[in-house]
Amino acid sequence: MAAIEGSLMKKRNTDYRYLMPAIIVVALMTQVPFLMTLIFSAVKWNLSRPDIPRTFAGIDNYLYFLKFEDLKSVSPFYGILWQTIFITAVSLLLCSFFGFLLALLFDHQIPGINIARTLILGPFFVMSTASGVIWKTTIFNTTFGWYGVIAKALGMTPVDWISYHPLIVIILLFTWQWMPFFILVLLAGLQGLDQDLLDCTRIDGVGWLGSIFKIKLPLIMNHLRVAIMLGLVFIIKEFGLILTTTAGGPGTRSMTLPYYVYQQIFSANNVGRAGALAAMTVILTLVLVNLIYRSIERRRAVYN
Repeated sequence: MAAIEGSLMKKRNTDYRYLMPAIIVVALMTQVPFLMTLIFSAVKWNLSRPDIPRTFAGIDNYLYFLKFEDLKSVSPFYGILWQTIFITAVSLLLCSFFGFLLALLFDHQIPGINIARTLILGPFFVMSTASGVIWKTTIFNTTFGWYGVIAKALGMTPVDWISYHPLIVIILLFTWQWMPFFILVLLAGLQGLDQDLLDCTRIDGVGWLGSIFKIKLPLIMNHLRVAIMLGLVFIIKEFGLILTTTAGGPGTRSMTLPYYVYQQIFSANNVGRAGALAAMTVILTLVLVNLIYRSIERRRAVYN
C-alpha cells in the first residue's frame, strides 16, 4: 500500500513539473503587466510635461477619480462606472437570452444547418474596429447607410442613433459581436446531452417547454456559467467598437472604463491616472465575475 501511494505521489510531482513551463508563461504574460500597472498607478507622471520629474503619488491617482465633495464637483468616473455596468449587464442579458434561443434552434438536424451554424458565428471572428466602421458608415449613416436609405424610402426622417441614442447603439453592437460566443458554448452543451434521457422525458409526457426549462437548462447550467463569466470579461474590456463608432460621445454618454483609460493615457498623457483607472477596472471585473458566479451557484442549487 505504501509503495502504491509513493508511486502516485511521484507521478503527481512529475505532472506538476510538466505544468510549470505553462504556469510560468501565463504568470509572466498576465501578472507582470498588472504589477507594472499597479506601480504606474502610484506614480505622478505626465508625458506632456517632461520638465516635471516623476514622483511617488501614493493613492492620489485613485482619489482623483473617487473624490466626491458635492454634486457640482463630482468626478465623471462615477457616471462612466455606472454606464460600464449598465452596458455590460444589458449586453450579457441579451446575449444569454437570444444566445440560448438560437442555440435551441440550431440544435436540430435540418437541411443547411451546418451552413447556418457557420454563418451565425461570423460576427465573433470579425475585428471589433472593422465591425464598428462597417456599422457606422454602411448601416447607421443617415445619408448613404442602409438605415438612412430605407427610412427615406418609407417616407420617414432618419434619426442619427449614434448621436442621440449612443447607449442603445453600443449595447446593440456588443450583443451582435458576442452573442455568437454564447451560441457556441450553449450549443456545445445542448449537443452533449444524453439523447436517451431526452427521449425518456418525452415518453413520460414532458412537453417541449417543460423539457427546455426543467431538463435542458439545468443540465447546461455549467456551460451558461462559463459563457456569462467569460462574456463579462470580453464585454467589459471591449474598446474597438466604441472607438470607431461613438468615440465615447457625445461627451461621455457612451464612454466605458476601458475607453476612459485610453483617454487618460493618449489624450491627457497621464500615466499614473491611467494606471489607477486600469487597476480599478480590473478590480471591478473580478468583483462582478465573483457576484455572477455566486448568483449562478445559488440558482443551480435551487434547480438541484
